[in-house]
Amino acid sequence: MSGKSASFPFHIESYTCDFTEKATLFGICGYILDAASRHAEENGFGYAHILKDKVAWVLSRLSIKMDAYPAFNRTVGIETWVEGVDRFFTRRCFCIRDEDGAVLGYARTIWAAINIETRRPTDIPAWRPDLAEYIMPEKECPIEKFAKIPPVEEVEPSMGYSVRYSDIDINKHMNSIKYIEHIVNVFDLAQFRDKIIRRFDIVYLAEGVFGDKLKLYKRDISENESLIDTRRGEESVCRSRIIWE
Repeated sequence: MSGKSASFPFHIESYTCDFTEKATLFGICGYILDAASRHAEENGFGYAHILKDKVAWVLSRLSIKMDAYPAFNRTVGIETWVEGVDRFFTRRCFCIRDEDGAVLGYARTIWAAINIETRRPTDIPAWRPDLAEYIMPEKECPIEKFAKIPPVEEVEPSMGYSVRYSDIDINKHMNSIKYIEHIVNVFDLAQFRDKIIRRFDIVYLAEGVFGDKLKLYKRDISENESLIDTRRGEESVCRSRIIWE
């Protein structure tokens, strides 16, 4: 049992870096989700524990703000804790530090507990009242909370793809990180050479499944801000906002 908060180390391998020799946004987000999973498992409410109840945690929203990205062959520590538990959602926060203890960034996530047979939300306090023991509302997470992301309309799609085997995760739908990988691909390579993604927000609105044909629609709000709407036909599967610096 790791307690109300815990920090987990992650070594920055080459496959989580891009041509700048720094960890990618989706690489860091992968570590964040891994830290959440490990913390939940160690405290009795992870995948292996809740599967017997036919329940799975599904990521609903993620916001991350990075001051700097860690370099190849370095180690980061990701601390995580539960900020709150509502009827259908839990709120989990993260602090990303380099191996010297300096803060690199913070993240917030919102998770739903979904019945894997009905695909309907589970009443979390009624199902697991013990989760209230892990809430740390007093612990600071200095990143602005989620803001609404509007749909992107009246533009041509920037790219499209079909959901294939490598996109599907343990819950039999499209992996949360795979959306982010595809989203950043709508930008030119030079963008990543000249700038970094300072803030990224994503809201997951529907489940992508094998064989789905998705299209990404991008609207530039300013030189450093873009909205990306990932759609299946007319339905938004997820929406995201990227702010560059």
